[in-house]
Amino acid sequence: MQLPGSRGERMWQGKRFVTFESPEATLLAYPSGDWVGQVKGDTALVTWDPPLGWNWPLEVGKTWTKKSSITIHAAKRTIPYEYTQKVEAYEDVTVPAGTFKTFKVSTTTTLGDENVNWFSPELGIFVKSSLKRTAKHSAGPGTRDIELVSHTIRR
Repeated sequence: MQLPGSRGERMWQGKRFVTFESPEATLLAYPSGDWVGQVKGDTALVTWDPPLGWNWPLEVGKTWTKKSSITIHAAKRTIPYEYTQKVEAYEDVTVPAGTFKTFKVSTTTTLGDENVNWFSPELGIFVKSSLKRTAKHSAGPGTRDIELVSHTIRR
């Protein structure tokens, strides 16, 4: 299945955010790249406090652990969250949209996620992701693989 997505900007709660929009939701991020939450229109679905973020600059072998709280707004529930990330490699990755130099970053979480993302510094986005929920995850095991199919750079 192919889903359209775009990177843009918008205001939310009086602040300007970088957005990653899909039919499912809009991911809001600070210009630094830290993820603040997901919204549908102006309605918050999930927010993170403090925002989720990477330790820049990325370097192969770099590892970090951060803590946050996730608020699931529909359930009016907030849960603690910890994630550990490691920059595994700087490598070429080929996806339908082409071949890109990427940082391969693995992530494990206290919720039972084991994810790998390939981040293109040139495009400023993930060009490939392998997202895995383990049996420990409250939603049960599952996987989602994402690849960039095409892109257009607007200047």
